Amino acid sequence: MKLQYKLIILIAALIVLSNAFYIIDETEQVIITRFGNPVGKAYITAGMHAKIPFIDKVNSFEKRILEWDGDPKQIVTSDKKYIWLDTFARWQIVEPLIFFQKINNERQAHSRLDDIISGTSRDIITLNSLIEIVRNSNRELSYTEDYDASLDDSVL
Repeated sequence: MKLQYKLIILIAALIVLSNAFYIIDETEQVIITRFGNPVGKAYITAGMHAKIPFIDKVNSFEKRILEWDGDPKQIVTSDKKYIWLDTFARWQIVEPLIFFQKINNERQAHSRLDDIISGTSRDIITLNSLIEIVRNSNRELSYTEDYDASLDDSVL
């Protein structure tokens, strides 16, 4: 064979071999998909792994605790007082295969968390008065004369 053909075969073999292996970082967990469908279980151990070149796709997810930070927004309480609410959450992908099947990626998870947490927190704020929201115990509420007077003034 000519040198040109050997060089072409060598380059093609290198391309195939380079696509046959992937490396999982210690902060990642991986799901392998073949034609969009998950194949096997999740890989959570760090190191080099093999896959079918050009057919299998590597989908990696964080193992670490992730953060979600909602947009600050002004919400009215049941006693018609406006407060600023800034929500946040910490979350982690524990079952990557189920996560991939149900949500698919972190961007969609953030969108879903935005819908759930923002909606729930808004509902809770609008159902309670300001004093019920900011108190820090379940003790019986006692009102001062100043508070009672401010209620009477706000009703007028």
